[in-house]
Amino acid sequence: MIDFQTLVLTLGLLLCIVALTTVAAIANKIHSNREEDSKRRFLGELRKRLLLLKTPRGRLEATPGIVAAMTGRWSELAAEEISQLELPIRLDVLRALERAGVISRCIRGARSRFKWTRAHALRMLGELRLPQCVPTLLHALEDADPDVRIVAARSLGRMKLEAAEEALVELLGKPDQAVSARIAAICIEMGPRTVPSLIRTLREGPSRARFWSARILGEIHDPRATRSLGDALLDMDAEVRSAATWALGRMGDRTTASLAEPLLRDPIWFVRAHAAEALGRIGDAAMAPVLGEALRDRSWWVRKNALDALVRIGELAKPALLKALECDDRFARECAAEGLSSLGISASAPARDGD
Repeated sequence: MIDFQTLVLTLGLLLCIVALTTVAAIANKIHSNREEDSKRRFLGELRKRLLLLKTPRGRLEATPGIVAAMTGRWSELAAEEISQLELPIRLDVLRALERAGVISRCIRGARSRFKWTRAHALRMLGELRLPQCVPTLLHALEDADPDVRIVAARSLGRMKLEAAEEALVELLGKPDQAVSARIAAICIEMGPRTVPSLIRTLREGPSRARFWSARILGEIHDPRATRSLGDALLDMDAEVRSAATWALGRMGDRTTASLAEPLLRDPIWFVRAHAAEALGRIGDAAMAPVLGEALRDRSWWVRKNALDALVRIGELAKPALLKALECDDRFARECAAEGLSSLGISASAPARDGD
């Protein structure tokens, strides 16, 4: 039997929830529109002032308003706009901000006990790109909060100063992997400028830093790193050997195939897997026979990468695949049949006694 009173109460409650949700959505939309309008008005006024900076008289008129903009609600937007100014004009603005105490206020904010105050101050310092702020940003990379550490790394990257680049590379491999990953992304964005520091770290840094340096160098594709990556293939740390092998594969220099080939026999499976992948990317057909042998590897991942490498090499890999099709290892025969099929040759792995 239906309890109509309960049903009415339930429907009423649902209608109230719908009504409240609708009101909240409308209020949020109104608030968002007001925020956007406020932001547009702010940017419009600020850009007018920035245009005035091109003349001495306009500079006197516009500077107080620009300083005020750096202390208000949209200060981060103001810092972004200032960072895009031509260098002579930007330096004049930065000197005005220093005289007004804005820079020192940001440096103090970077030491605040409140997380988001520290993050905001660090973002501002990164946009303003003042060399004297580098120590503050470096100190923030040791902050207790991971979000603040990531903001500090991003801000150092934004500064695009040689001192900042070297400091970032030196901090690769710290226990916080999120920070190392962020630093790696910044170094890749900076490109060849960071290569000398990365090569030095690859040769002299701790193991995690060597690992990250190899990975970054593989993404940058700078030929200056080839020799150091080749040396890193002999590293005592398996992860460094693996990263260096992967990096050489990414660079695709055929002269490095003979360097990567011995790692197909490395005692660690993931090093062998990356060696097989690298040889496929390098594409040297002379490596097809050893890749064919790798189809017999005890690790599935190594076999798969060796098969993919042979298929990438193409026609010149067919003799190695045909040879593997006749070997006594069932997995190798199955891989060879799959590879030949990918290259347009219909083949099946023949059965053997004991399979």
